[in-house]
Amino acid sequence: MELGPAHTKGDAAIYVPEDKTLFSGDILFKDAHPLIWEGPAANWITALHRLLDMDIETVIPGHGPLTDKTGLREILHYLEVLSDEARRRYDAGMTMDEAVRDMVLDEFDGWLDAERIYVNVHTLYRDFEGNREPPDVLGLFAKMAQLKKSWA
Repeated sequence: MELGPAHTKGDAAIYVPEDKTLFSGDILFKDAHPLIWEGPAANWITALHRLLDMDIETVIPGHGPLTDKTGLREILHYLEVLSDEARRRYDAGMTMDEAVRDMVLDEFDGWLDAERIYVNVHTLYRDFEGNREPPDVLGLFAKMAQLKKSWA
């Protein structure tokens, strides 16, 4: 199934109906902050709803341990919360950097790679602005590293 663009332009998943098994690819980062490189986030949310409507018992994520539909619901919740929080800050006139520093997503504290929030908010702000220019990927990696260092 073609599910992207979301994480990247070519997000895809494989479903094996007789085994009720989904190989989710990068649509699922289990117990870790995902990276919304391509977006828009709305595509990812739509893809997750599509998968949740399927008869699935086992999910093999692109990142993280085996799961079931619970993993899909968790990443869906993350994307919805993050999108809402970013939108609220965008509408309030906060810069993208201010929004990232202002966000507190306590319910995801146990997830790996929290610095990825920088890329995710950057992608959401670009979506809100209608900006379809390719991002500066190296610059975003540098910003994630700076954010992680600031938390140390």
